[in-house]
Amino acid sequence: MKFANKKAQSAMEYLMTYGWAILIVIIVAAALYALGVFNPATFTGRTATGFQVIGAPSDWDLNSSGGVTLVMSNSKMSTTLTIINISATISGNSANSVINYSIGPGATNQYVYFAGLPTQTQGATYSLKLAVLYNSGGIDHTDTGTVTGVVS
Repeated sequence: MKFANKKAQSAMEYLMTYGWAILIVIIVAAALYALGVFNPATFTGRTATGFQVIGAPSDWDLNSSGGVTLVMSNSKMSTTLTIINISATISGNSANSVINYSIGPGATNQYVYFAGLPTQTQGATYSLKLAVLYNSGGIDHTDTGTVTGVVS
């Protein structure tokens, strides 16, 4: 009978030790969740990829009503380019803006706000595909890229 008590005591110590450890892990996980560590929007940065010819926008914004604002620059070309059209696509939905907007070499100009994308959840992350139709030297070209960020 003495051995049965020792086995029960060992089992109880085992359960208590691991029980406290599991409780501490749960408390830490809840604290990290409350601090937003598991929310991708808290660590997703603003990035621009692509745009091999004209250069990426120097600034951009996608708001919760589906409006896009771009600050376009002519950082890579030595001639004036005229932006004819910009189309933005997110989750299979597109918005298109037809303009004739000239940007000289090395210049930065804000492109006018355009709307037409579906409403977005404020604070959510997004990946917006852009296609810029421009004219340089009398020939139309298209430059594409993607901008990411958090919906404002």
